[in-house]
Amino acid sequence: MRRSIPSIQGLICFESAAKHLSYTYAAQELCITQSAVSRQIQQLEDFLGVELFIRTRHGVELTIAGQQYFKSI
Repeated sequence: MRRSIPSIQGLICFESAAKHLSYTYAAQELCITQSAVSRQIQQLEDFLGVELFIRTRHGVELTIAGQQYFKSI
């Protein structure tokens, strides 16, 4: 059964990663591993059907869809 709303953990991870533009800093802020942040955001992206971040060598950047979603939460 498909969920009708995203998980709260995914939203929390997304908000923190978007604020810091870093999965590592988001993980530190939330006291979880970087891989847990990455997994939660991947699940959120799968749920929404859009890519929220562009991964770079120096962290992450929000896509246009990510910027719009960040403003809406």
